[in-house]
Amino acid sequence: MIKEFFISLLHYFVDITTAVIIAAAVYLTFSGQQMENVILWQILFSGFITALPTAILLCFDPKSVKVSVVLWVIHFLLIFFITVMLLKMFGWCRITPLSVFLTFIAVVFIYFFTCCVHYLVARKHTAWMNQQLKNRYSKEEQDKKENA
Repeated sequence: MIKEFFISLLHYFVDITTAVIIAAAVYLTFSGQQMENVILWQILFSGFITALPTAILLCFDPKSVKVSVVLWVIHFLLIFFITVMLLKMFGWCRITPLSVFLTFIAVVFIYFFTCCVHYLVARKHTAWMNQQLKNRYSKEEQDKKENA
């Protein structure tokens, strides 16, 4: 369980950090601002701080759809709140209704980016595992026919 948690944390960290870098690149391109070196460390820190609750909350295996939806809503709101706090802490922007709205849009983008990446990776991994199982069972069937 611990190993899976750390693997999940690493995956979320990489996905979230990649999405934050994309969002920052788009923002900096449109605003014309230059990025300071310290921002890269802040992005890495932000990726870790948001990956941690992601790995914790999403590691639960809820038995009902209702519980799953509640966990996803709590997760999204927590990530949004943490992101706004990090914006304020790092001084990336003034907290105004417009900046909160743009942050919301950025969090939605990052959220969907991360979900899509995880879905695609899981789908590919599942297809690979199914192929391996087919190969194994077809070989066992051939062995049974040869031995019969």
